[in-house]
Amino acid sequence: MGAGAGQQRIMQSVAAAYVALLCAGSATAHTAWIEPTGAQGFVLRFGGHAGKREPYEPTKLKSVQAVDAQGRAVQLERTDAADGVRLQPQGEVALLALHFDNGFFSRDAVGKSVNRPMNEVPGATQGTWAVKYGKTIVRWGEVVTRPLKQPFEVVPLAAAVPRAGQPMLVRVLIDGQPAADVEVARGDAGQDSTRTDAQGVARFVPQAGLNRLWAGCRTAVAGDPRHTQLSIEYALVFEAR
Repeated sequence: MGAGAGQQRIMQSVAAAYVALLCAGSATAHTAWIEPTGAQGFVLRFGGHAGKREPYEPTKLKSVQAVDAQGRAVQLERTDAADGVRLQPQGEVALLALHFDNGFFSRDAVGKSVNRPMNEVPGATQGTWAVKYGKTIVRWGEVVTRPLKQPFEVVPLAAAVPRAGQPMLVRVLIDGQPAADVEVARGDAGQDSTRTDAQGVARFVPQAGLNRLWAGCRTAVAGDPRHTQLSIEYALVFEAR
């Protein structure tokens, strides 16, 4: 369940747009994230603000990567269930990383949002390609500090289990490079938000239990008839003690 040509195109698009304009504001659409369930399994969630869950097309989940504490790949058994895509690792996992493509959303001639690219919507002058990445940490250790080469990625700077109420540091990477002035928030855009510094580092204070750190930005896109901006969001999910 690895990255393909679509992810490579996203990597090229976001890198080019970021170099040209940096992040031009928050991405405030929807987020995809993986949550643990019982019996060592996991489920993919999708939702809007405040973690509200919504249904989604399973085909939008393009890939999930699982690795163990040594960084070795772990096979996943995928089931597209009624309540979401369920994932069962075939071994001990340290973390899982996802790529979810929510598609193109264009404004038609009367301002209505349509889930199609601009060149398929008569009169459209604005369109957004909405892409999601994420990572769920199951077991803390040195492996969680290693980038996985996602086009847009959040990486913890310490291997130890986070402590509730104690600040932790994360680095945001775009195409593997530190990304400055990217918004980082709790759960969704705008909640206890901050921005990354010149080294792509942001400070986050976790709460006890399951945490979902959000990061995202929008970048303008030129020369593509399908859309005028790329919205890219990230969810880092982990437990804090």
